[in-house]
Amino acid sequence: MEIKDLFELENDISFQKLNQQVNTFNALKVLRLEGHEIRHSNIIAWLLNPKENHNLQDYFFRKVLETLILIEENSNNLKCELVEAVLNNSLMGSQVYREVKTHNNRFIDLVIINQQLKLVVFIENKIYSTESQNQLDDYLSFVKDKYAGFKIIPIYLTLQGEEPSNKEYFILTHERIEGILNIILMLQREQLNANVYSFIKDYQQVLKDLFYPNKEQILQAINLYRSYSSVISSLFEEIPSINKPLTFKYDYKTEFVMKYRQTIDYIFKRGKNIISYSFEDFIQRQFNGEVIHNVHPTVPSFLPPEWEPIREMRLREESYWLGTGLVIWFEQGHDSRLRLIVEIGPIEYDSRLALLEKLQESGLSIKEKSKKEGARYTRIFTKAIDINNWNDKSDLTQGMLDLYNSSDFITLKNMVAAILNNNSPIKDQIINGAEVSPYNRLGEVPKAFEEFMADLKLTESHYRISSRNLSFVLPLFDSFKEKLGETREKWWWHNGPFLIWYSYDEASLYFTLEVGPIEGDMRVLLMEAIKEKGVRFNKKGINPEAKYTRIYSKTIGIKDLDEAELLRAFRGLYHDTEFQSIIEKLQNIYDETISKIE
Repeated sequence: MEIKDLFELENDISFQKLNQQVNTFNALKVLRLEGHEIRHSNIIAWLLNPKENHNLQDYFFRKVLETLILIEENSNNLKCELVEAVLNNSLMGSQVYREVKTHNNRFIDLVIINQQLKLVVFIENKIYSTESQNQLDDYLSFVKDKYAGFKIIPIYLTLQGEEPSNKEYFILTHERIEGILNIILMLQREQLNANVYSFIKDYQQVLKDLFYPNKEQILQAINLYRSYSSVISSLFEEIPSINKPLTFKYDYKTEFVMKYRQTIDYIFKRGKNIISYSFEDFIQRQFNGEVIHNVHPTVPSFLPPEWEPIREMRLREESYWLGTGLVIWFEQGHDSRLRLIVEIGPIEYDSRLALLEKLQESGLSIKEKSKKEGARYTRIFTKAIDINNWNDKSDLTQGMLDLYNSSDFITLKNMVAAILNNNSPIKDQIINGAEVSPYNRLGEVPKAFEEFMADLKLTESHYRISSRNLSFVLPLFDSFKEKLGETREKWWWHNGPFLIWYSYDEASLYFTLEVGPIEGDMRVLLMEAIKEKGVRFNKKGINPEAKYTRIYSKTIGIKDLDEAELLRAFRGLYHDTEFQSIIEKLQNIYDETISKIE
C-alpha cells in the first residue's frame, strides 16, 4: 500500500460522508454502554424515578404502564384492568430500587414501590441474556411474600419481545422504550435542560441501533470495501498497534488510522458482508443461474420457477422488488440469524384478494387486515437459521440452501405453485408467519443433541443446531454476559463471553468450551482469574486483543453409534470430571469477582 492509496481513499466523497455519520458523538457509546445490561437498567431506573433530576416527574413511568395495556401481546393479561386503575392516580410517590436481592440470592433488576397506592411494579430486564430456569417464578413469589396485600405488576423487558414463562408477566420491548423516549424528545423538550435532553437523545440512539441498523450506511461500507478492500484490510490490521505506546511509530499511515479508526473499523466489519456473494453461489447451485433474481448487497431476492405465473398478475406499484407480486428474499436479522422471507406484494386488489383466500383455504393463516383493499404487503412465511461465521461464504451459502430446501418451505412452495397454476393444492400442515427452528433432522447426531438439551432443561433460546455445529450456553454464561457485556465483534449466535460447542463428522464428536472476543480490559480480568484457578490455556489468551481461547476440549469416536449411544456420548462429554471442575471454577470466579463489577 502506497501513500497515494490513502490520499485516494481520504478524498472519496462517500468515505468522508460515512466518516461523518460513524463519528457522530454519543457519550454513552464512548462509555460502551451498549453491551452492558446493568447500565441499561441504571438508565431506565433513572427515567422511572419521578423524583430524579430529569424533570419529567412520573411521565416516563406513566408511559411505560400505558404501553403495557396498549400492545397486542398483553391483550389477554388478566392484570390489564389493574394497570388501568393504577393510571387513574398520581405516581409521584413511587420509589425505584435496583438489584433487589431475593430469598434465593437472585437479584431483581428494577423494583418500583408506591406505598400510598400499595403498588409494586418490578421489571426483569434482558437484552443479550435470556430467562434462567424458574427465574420469573422466583421473582414473583418473592414479591408476593414481601409485599403481601400490594397490587403487583410484573414486567418482562426484552429485546425481541420474548414470551415469559410465567403468564402473569407483561411483555415489554426495548423498542417500545425507544418509542417513549422519542415522544419525550418531541413533546417535553421545553422542560428538559440541555444536558438531560442530550443524554436522553444519546440513549434513544443506542436503542435505535439495536433494532434499526442503518442500511444506507451498510451499503456505503460495502461499496467502499469493494473499491478499497486491500487498503481497508491493511489499515484495519494497524488499529491494535495504536494502543501500544511502547511499539508506537509515527508515519502517515499511523496518523491516518488514528484519525479514521472508527470508520475503518466500520467499513471492514460491515463492508465484508458477503451475503450477495453467497447468494450468487446459491442461485448457481440451486437453479444453475437460470431464475429471476436480484443480487442486492443486503436483501437479495428471487422468484422460484414454479411461481412464474404470478408475473401475469398486474401490480399497483410497478417498482415493487422484482416487478412481480410475490417475492422471496434473504436477510441477516439483528440477531445474526439468516432469514428466508416470503411476501405477497401490491397486486391489483381483486387478484390479491383471490390469492390470499385460496392460501387461507389451503391452511395458511391470513390476517383479515391483509384482505382489505388498502393492504399492500403481506408476509406469509418466515424461517430462520443460525450462521456461525458470517465471513464464511460457503457456510452462508449452505444456510440459504438449507432454508430453501427445508420441508416447511417446500410445502409452502408447492401449495403456492398449485394455486398459481389453478390446481387444487394438497392441504398440508405448515408453520406460517413464525420463526421455525432450522434443525437438521436427517442425522442421528442433532436428534441426540436435542434430547441432551432436554436433559439439561435448556430451552431453544440457549442452544442452536446448524448444518455444521451444535452449540449451547449455560445460565451461568448469561450472568457473565450481563456483567462483562457483549463480545466486541459478532461471535456465533450468542455474542457472550463463553460458548460450548460440538462439531462432528461421521467418525468423531469434538467438544469445546471457548472464551470469545470480549472487550480487552474485561478479557484480561477474566482470563487472569481463570488462570489463577489453575485452568490451562494458551498464554496468548490473556492478551487484551485475543479473540478466541479454548479452555477445554475433548474428542471421542462416534462411528456407527445409534441415537441412544450418541445421547450417552453427549452426556459423557458434559459430565466429564475435568469439564465439570472447570464449570465449578467459573461459578466461583463469577461469585468472587465478576458479580461485583458495577
